[in-house]
Amino acid sequence: MKHTIENKFLKVCAKEEGAELVSIIDLATQTEMLWQGDKEYWEGQSPILFPTIGNCAAQTIHVDGKAYQMPKHGLVRLLKFHMAEKGDDFIKFEVSDTPYTLEHYPYHFRLTVCYKLEGKVLIVRFQVNNDNNEGCLPFQLGAHPAFNLPEFDPSDDAHGYLSFNFSDKIVSNGLRPGGHLWPEGSFDVRLDDSGMLELNNHTFDCDTLLDTREIANTCSLYNKNRKKLLTVEFDSPVLALWAPCGGNAPFVCIEPWWGCCDQAEYDDEFSKRPWTGIVAPRQEHVISYKISMS
Repeated sequence: MKHTIENKFLKVCAKEEGAELVSIIDLATQTEMLWQGDKEYWEGQSPILFPTIGNCAAQTIHVDGKAYQMPKHGLVRLLKFHMAEKGDDFIKFEVSDTPYTLEHYPYHFRLTVCYKLEGKVLIVRFQVNNDNNEGCLPFQLGAHPAFNLPEFDPSDDAHGYLSFNFSDKIVSNGLRPGGHLWPEGSFDVRLDDSGMLELNNHTFDCDTLLDTREIANTCSLYNKNRKKLLTVEFDSPVLALWAPCGGNAPFVCIEPWWGCCDQAEYDDEFSKRPWTGIVAPRQEHVISYKISMS
């Protein structure tokens, strides 16, 4: 089931399945900003990645020495949330552990996702609750929104551009086949003289650009004529950028990640994975990001 919120600037829709965003319409231009999904490229739109991000080594996590199978990008994108609260300009979805999640992630948790409009800004807020009286709750969480590239033409030299709060280069951790971190080091992706990353048919030949320097906090999307469309603001330690087909696709994903995929050889406890959040008993952990229309 889908639910809509709206103000005089934006109309936003999200569905109960995975609490996933399915539409962001700029009302001034009646423009759909969010990718609408197409199996030719990618059927997703903005899945929520929890309690893991990317691929885990051997598709398992280890808790107290025991291995648990974990699908790529975690569990909740496959779950149905319930609508906990709704107003004209905000909506909250909530999901808790189930027998299915406990088979893969042996923790009791409660995840609340709130979408709120403030002018031309969509605020996305995640709250992870550990309602247990004892035992900490480890988790990772990632956002995966995909944004349309206007007037996409595969024959164009550039489909659009990205800019950041730095202007020289992206330093990316590579991925091995299978979606595991490349342990040998990182590689540089130089930005152009305007401090922008050109989105073309080969930008993502490496699969995903992963900047893990913990310095990125804004990423702006521009059309092929360098007109700014929107800006994503975040405080995550990892920024992931992705599009299928090497970049020959009508959209790009700008992904704030509070966590990351494993190296292929990782076999330590889940709670010790880099950038893993820890929620103490009877406590909560809140993280958020913003999407601002230009």
